[in-house]
Amino acid sequence: MRKYFLLFWIVLLTGNLISSPRLKYSINENWQFIRQDIAEAKDGKCDDQQWQTVNLPHTWNVSDVMDDEPGYYRNIAWYRRSVPIPAGFSEKQITIYFEGANQEVELFVNGKSAGTHVGGYTRFSFDITSLIKTGQDNLFAIKVNNRYNEDIPPLTADFTFFGGIYRDVFLIITGKQHVSTTHYASEGVYLNTPVVREEMAKIEVKTMLTNASAADSRVRIEHTIIHPDKSEVIRVSKKIKLAKQTYNQQDLQQMELKVPALWSPESPSLYTVRTRIYDEKSKVLLDEILQPLGLRWFEFSAEKGFHLNGKPYKLIGTNRHQCFDGLGNALSDEFHVRDVLMLKEMGGNFLRVSHYPQDPVVMEMCDKLGIITSVEIPIVNAITESEGFFKNSIEMAREMVFQDYNRPSVLIWAYMNEVLLRPPFRDESQRHENYLKSVETLAKAIEKQIREDDPYRYTLIPFHGSFDTYHNAGLTKISKLIGWNLYQGWYGGVFNGFGKFLDESQEKLKGIPFIITEYGADADPRLHAFDPVRFDYTQEWANLYHENYIKAIMERPYVVGANIWNLNDFHSEERGNAVPHINSKGITSTDRQVKDTYLQYQALFRKEPVVNIGGRNWTVRGGNADEHYTCLQPVKVYSNLGEIEFFLNGVSIGKQQTADAMAEFNVPFVSGVNVLEAVGYAEGGRTVRDQIKVDFRLVAANLKDERLPFESINVMLGSKRYFEEKDKAVIWLPEKPYTPGSWGYVGGKNYVKRTRHGQQPASDLNILNTNIDPVFQTMRHGIESFKLDVPDGEYTVSLYFAELMSKTSKVLVYNLGDDAIADDMDERIFSVDINGNRVIHDLNIAKEFGELNAVTKKFIVNVQNGKGISVDFVPVKDEAILNAIRVYRNY
Repeated sequence: MRKYFLLFWIVLLTGNLISSPRLKYSINENWQFIRQDIAEAKDGKCDDQQWQTVNLPHTWNVSDVMDDEPGYYRNIAWYRRSVPIPAGFSEKQITIYFEGANQEVELFVNGKSAGTHVGGYTRFSFDITSLIKTGQDNLFAIKVNNRYNEDIPPLTADFTFFGGIYRDVFLIITGKQHVSTTHYASEGVYLNTPVVREEMAKIEVKTMLTNASAADSRVRIEHTIIHPDKSEVIRVSKKIKLAKQTYNQQDLQQMELKVPALWSPESPSLYTVRTRIYDEKSKVLLDEILQPLGLRWFEFSAEKGFHLNGKPYKLIGTNRHQCFDGLGNALSDEFHVRDVLMLKEMGGNFLRVSHYPQDPVVMEMCDKLGIITSVEIPIVNAITESEGFFKNSIEMAREMVFQDYNRPSVLIWAYMNEVLLRPPFRDESQRHENYLKSVETLAKAIEKQIREDDPYRYTLIPFHGSFDTYHNAGLTKISKLIGWNLYQGWYGGVFNGFGKFLDESQEKLKGIPFIITEYGADADPRLHAFDPVRFDYTQEWANLYHENYIKAIMERPYVVGANIWNLNDFHSEERGNAVPHINSKGITSTDRQVKDTYLQYQALFRKEPVVNIGGRNWTVRGGNADEHYTCLQPVKVYSNLGEIEFFLNGVSIGKQQTADAMAEFNVPFVSGVNVLEAVGYAEGGRTVRDQIKVDFRLVAANLKDERLPFESINVMLGSKRYFEEKDKAVIWLPEKPYTPGSWGYVGGKNYVKRTRHGQQPASDLNILNTNIDPVFQTMRHGIESFKLDVPDGEYTVSLYFAELMSKTSKVLVYNLGDDAIADDMDERIFSVDINGNRVIHDLNIAKEFGELNAVTKKFIVNVQNGKGISVDFVPVKDEAILNAIRVYRNY
């Protein structure tokens, strides 16, 4: 069967070459993979039959970055496969093209090295013609290594460094005379638009040409500009002599276009530049490629803001990481397409492609949809003062520029994100100064190189919120724009500190436009609170954060744009947080479920009418019943319409005028299914509706109330948060003190995590052996009892424990100094009684199970004589604790 399959491809590919001078096709299928170093893997002698068979894109870190074991595999792995090359390619030039592999790569073809590349996020290519055997199978063996390497940025970062060939791999087949395929793995054609106005545009086309043959050639190079309506508007050509064995010979041609169709967010008009090479004597077409051309002019100004084609815009959008739930960063094109579409549908017009260049499809979509972009190389947090690091940084900058040179969406090249976050050698004054000087020297070198390669676009360095650190190091005077990553009201400080910082910084840097390159607050969409506080990871605190920030951004013209951190939650293996190993600042989840923050921005910036009920993913809720057997809880509606009417189970509960694209309703939820509907009225009488269903678990004020029989309750101690355990359709309620007839705790205090910026309401460390970390990340210490005045019957009582207090503390660089302070505690031992019976004797959680380990103890309890359930805690040494309790009625 395999022989017939290969024969099919040989016939197909050879046939395609008859009509096309250039062929590009993927070789993603059926690679043999092993996650270890095999000395003979490059040879034909190696037996790979027991290796794993994988398709590209592929990463080897999907699972180990999400488990409870710290760290993940960062070392060598191999990919191997046989690639049939038709005999008809014997006179062709063959290039292999990688869209991305992390982060050190060496390719072997038929046992011989074809080339190496360093850097995990830019594209690269090798001319493998001399190593190919046409008319037969060729062994491709690829060694990939994602180890820490002090000469390769990034050194560290708040994202996971997935290893693997995580983007597509192609073969490019051309004639001997062709547009170059190996000039920084670009398309080999560079388009400049030095002058664009409404009435005309000047266009420069620089082409890199290769003649790999053994004889001189005379060719004619022709450029045709094709209008967005597919009509040809300009054609120019030129005769050129190409000496034998010439690579990357430059040719420059200029054109002028009258009354151009301009590229903009509202109308992203794309021309096409078709470049052809003909043999001058035979007139045979030797090569052809197509490139997008968008005509626009732009300016960033601290006084006037950002203008595109003479029109003012506030650039509002997101950052984006290239990972997805269960897939790591090995995504097919469709995932990239969906992400950019989500940004456009939100009303965004700006994407910071950060902290690294991404899949070409991302850039194609930004061109098509009118999304303005900033693209960045991954120098993050720190540098190495080595020749290798400097060389690789400059090389990455050049790859970035040349590979996305023709993108009309790209207006900004960026580098060095938060490079002085925690600079080394603080205790060695002169050594520290030398380091800062090295950072400045590298920044100036990158800036100089980018401006030489592309004199038309802007440059940007993103700083964290320590003005003096960067200003005194000379970094605020290098790039054309300055980016600020600011988190007042999250890692520390208060919301109004954001605007204050901006105003003070602008006063010192008069005339330099700012972009808020990062801002955001972590939000686990399973967590909610009606009195949210900083670092509680609730959706509601994130809502408040963004409501405050967007006002400050829109009020300041010198803030020309802002990028939310982030479009999506993303993998960061070192983090604990409510969702371990995930940075949850996205306005969508890792599987792209939208959060309220997405809906908020959509209501603010989308042009089409919008009505969205907030908390739409909170479908299982709960609370305590009032005298009407309802539970009043607020629900926000996000809308760009003036007035919203709200319905509960078909009955109107009132109308509200929107303010800042929001209206809030106090909804009297009933037990069971609640249908929520919000209705707005657009121009022309058009009705815009949104509807969600909520399963509400109402708990009676008196647990023996027969009108609302008790079934179960789940309570998180030391918490003011609600937690929806989505896969089990379970709602966890915040604690409350005990009152007779009801339920609650007796005695004790809420655990608070002490940090250098104050305190946090919950632990943000990874709780081991559970996927419901928030249930264990709060606790009540010194608790005396937990009581429930339930009716007689048989119940299952589950007690949840995790020791959160520790003498050690973990420093995470991305917390911006908000590091935990070690707790003053030696040992904790306690016993537990239920209804007078000792059920746990001398429990020492830390000793028996270890700190931060989830422990659940389950008991069957028979309630008789109207006594209810009393869980009593008996301290033996230090204080007793309880993290959570679940009580379920069996009979």
